[in-house]
Amino acid sequence: MAADKKAEKKAEKKAAKVKRPARITSQRTYYDRKEGVAVFTGKVYVDDEQYQMHADKAYVFTVGTNELHRIVAIGNVALTNEARRAYADKVSYYRADGMVVLYGLDGKIAEVREELKSGDRVVKGEKIKFWIDTEQVEVIKSDITAPSTGMQDGLKKIL
Repeated sequence: MAADKKAEKKAEKKAAKVKRPARITSQRTYYDRKEGVAVFTGKVYVDDEQYQMHADKAYVFTVGTNELHRIVAIGNVALTNEARRAYADKVSYYRADGMVVLYGLDGKIAEVREELKSGDRVVKGEKIKFWIDTEQVEVIKSDITAPSTGMQDGLKKIL
């Protein structure tokens, strides 16, 4: 009986590590199979297991047998996940590294926002780089706002 439970737990862990495929929809798509590049334009929507994204245009780079490698989204980019929302002019997502880079272009800023009852936690900057799995963040020309419940606690929770 104990061996059955161990085998069951091992199978559950293995199943939890399997990533579901990302789904991308748009008004128009161009795909170059030889180069492994797809261009999506018009109301682009990406539904990945770690986030959802809206943009005007997205370039999707694949490797091997159409495995998602990288996405570059341009124009009115909005990202959401369970905890936060982010806005930028350009976003690059590197799936293998779990890294997202948000760019503000032409003097605009990128923003990551977490809304709470005690007040919003907001990180703004020209470039915001974060790693989804480790929750590490790097911000260029940063402007960070946290509720008055304690700056250190606020920073830990938004970053």
